[in-house]
Amino acid sequence: MATDDLEAPLLSQLPPGESGPSGLSSHDGPAPATPCSVAPSDLSALEHLLAQQGGLDEEHCPSGQCGLGGGVANLVTTAVGAGMLALPCAVSKTGILVGGLLFCLVAALTFASCSIIVRYAGRAGVNSYGELVQAHFGRLGSTLLQSAIVVHVSGVMIGYNVIIADVLVGSAPRYSGVLPTLLGRHDNPWFLSRPAVLAALMVGVVLPTLVPRSLNAVAKFSSFSVCMLFVLASAIASLAAVAVARGQVAPGVHFLPHGEQLGASLLDKLTALLTVISVGALAFTCQFNLLPIQKSLRDSSQCGMMRVLVVGLASCTALYATVAVSGYTLFGSGIDGDVLKDLTARFVATLVPRTVAHAIVYGVALSYTLCLLANFVLKVWAVREALIEMTLNVPSQTLGALPFYSITAALVALAYLISVLVPSIYGLLALVGATATVVFSYVFPSLVVLTCKPSALQRAGAYGLLFLGATMSATAIYNHIIGAELE
Repeated sequence: MATDDLEAPLLSQLPPGESGPSGLSSHDGPAPATPCSVAPSDLSALEHLLAQQGGLDEEHCPSGQCGLGGGVANLVTTAVGAGMLALPCAVSKTGILVGGLLFCLVAALTFASCSIIVRYAGRAGVNSYGELVQAHFGRLGSTLLQSAIVVHVSGVMIGYNVIIADVLVGSAPRYSGVLPTLLGRHDNPWFLSRPAVLAALMVGVVLPTLVPRSLNAVAKFSSFSVCMLFVLASAIASLAAVAVARGQVAPGVHFLPHGEQLGASLLDKLTALLTVISVGALAFTCQFNLLPIQKSLRDSSQCGMMRVLVVGLASCTALYATVAVSGYTLFGSGIDGDVLKDLTARFVATLVPRTVAHAIVYGVALSYTLCLLANFVLKVWAVREALIEMTLNVPSQTLGALPFYSITAALVALAYLISVLVPSIYGLLALVGATATVVFSYVFPSLVVLTCKPSALQRAGAYGLLFLGATMSATAIYNHIIGAELE
């Protein structure tokens, strides 16, 4: 391998910032409960009564085949994406201790937001997030929610395709990605071009994984993806451990913010902290896939889903902490916004033998690519669900095979074409996606609570989530205006 190839980063970009009626019908006899009137403990009796009267069919209280492990794998794969690679840079702004506390805060807020969706969907007896919002805010609210999901997740899908092409192929004029380097072909032959490699992955990996109409089959792919994630994290952590043992910790590593790392003025410091919180919140985003995951579980009860939620978010927190602290230890305050840009074979060779360095760098790159492909599959699932409910006002599972698979193929093809023809578009999608995330992650969960006669504590928590969402959006817009990035 040439010296220039050793120094070439494997990644060059990060992506942007993964309905019908509620099912409670008005037959003769007891009137169905309102979305806020049924306690979770009364749900089983209500479902049984409505099923007897024909007001709740099997489709509204299904059980899937996923166990706890499969559900956790789908949740972790939904949440973990390219945003994980920005966390070491975030920690470099705050120091290890403050950064760790902020990540724990974001994990707690994500758990609060997710638990609201799961609990209140159980009360309303609905199977999708869109149905929950429609039960509280009507068709207009549901359309706004689903539009936000489609915008955010579509932008992420496009970004993932661009990143995968960067990792596997590289960009002109050198094309120093994994495949050209391993095959010794930097002249960009057609079969190693970005369009050809992406098309092969879409046709050979993504579309076959989307054939099953149940998340149970996807869970097997997700489980493999989670294993690859922990391989990636373990590799970075092992390198950090070697650096610590050899006294080669990067300069500028601190437990607390040091000097003017957060900025000179109070506004700069506040903006930097809010930016770190926003990066963490985006890394935990999984709210749009919660109810499909619950529906896929063998134990699809509220308690069963809460177990998945606790284990999944704890796994994400452990994974993020490992990558963030290890990356910061290796590269210090000068770390790039994408840690894999710094993880070149030349750098790794200063810690381990040259041959091992190549194996680690390309192993991490390939593991990361597989993770993004699994995440892409779940993102397609989420966009398809939201788009069908928004346009056809029916659950996707009620569609026949032809329209269902036609929509699926069209979504994959559209993401592919945009990422190949207009790869720079997600600079704009980064801003739009970050603000759209706030709508389905924090705004609607808060508003659902506020419409259901909450206690004083619940009301305070809901307003807290609304405030967080508003400040995240304002920070994203402010950073875009002044041209500031996490770098």
